[in-house]
Amino acid sequence: MEAKQLNTKRSKRWNGELATLTPEYLNDVMRQMSAYGDRVRFGLNSPTSLPHYQVINAYDKKMAFDARHHLHHPADEEFDDANATKILSLDQVKALIAGIGSRLEAAARPVRASRVRSTGGARPVTAAQKIEENLDGLKYAYFKEHSATLPEGIKEYSQEISRLMKGGMTAAAAFDQVIKQYF
Repeated sequence: MEAKQLNTKRSKRWNGELATLTPEYLNDVMRQMSAYGDRVRFGLNSPTSLPHYQVINAYDKKMAFDARHHLHHPADEEFDDANATKILSLDQVKALIAGIGSRLEAAARPVRASRVRSTGGARPVTAAQKIEENLDGLKYAYFKEHSATLPEGIKEYSQEISRLMKGGMTAAAAFDQVIKQYF
């Protein structure tokens, strides 16, 4: 009787190779890019089998997402040059989906620098961070649901909307006030 060899992965973490990302995952990344920015970079230190990523818009504003495409507040170093791929354009992501990703791999993979890491464990999440995450989630949900009816340049006023929401307004009221004031 012949012994079967089992193929198992020692780690459930993403291996950092862009060509291994599934088209389904990349299509969801492209959806976030179409809403928030035209460039993306993937974190190399993701705790899951798919990476966290950061979408960057034309004004160099950055919005991070976890592997399930939910808003994510990254650790200070998560998207540093040594811990993330180089920035990719929307066309490069489309090329990855089309299977041309192997040529992009060499260009997008940074050289890892050796670093001293702190051994202090995870940082505790403060109440202020939790509130900000909740507000960002509410703002994002409202934007996604009403994006067809919102003015085209509304994304430029994201920080103003956040400030209004921190002041106690609902997402709808904050968006309405910005629209009345600037459009």
